[in-house]
Amino acid sequence: MWGWVIAVFVGVWLLQFLLTKIQMKNYQETLRKLSSRPSGYLGVGIQKQKLGIGAIAILVTDTEGIVVESQVMKGVTVFSRFQAFDQFNGLSITELKDQLEDDSLDIAFKMAIEKVEAQMEKKTNLAF
Repeated sequence: MWGWVIAVFVGVWLLQFLLTKIQMKNYQETLRKLSSRPSGYLGVGIQKQKLGIGAIAILVTDTEGIVVESQVMKGVTVFSRFQAFDQFNGLSITELKDQLEDDSLDIAFKMAIEKVEAQMEKKTNLAF
């Protein structure tokens, strides 16, 4: 009896490992695609929740700080994938900061904005 329990546990653990690896591959491919612009800045924000839905936001701006593209991943499972989020396209990062509130997605975008601003202060262009 215990042999089956252990076998099921190991099987579920291996399945989780495989699905997590697939999700990380999707994350890396999304970052690679968004960082392929000739100029601009890229920021990633992560909001983890102990209970509830977490969020990852990737924000791409041009050299002036205008949002060019963004993608989000929300969910509680490894089946979540990045989706285009066009709601903020065309806004400056200062305008965007004024619109954000305190839900998990907005907190992720705030973190992404902080990373973009840090890059802008250093005058470092991290887009390839």
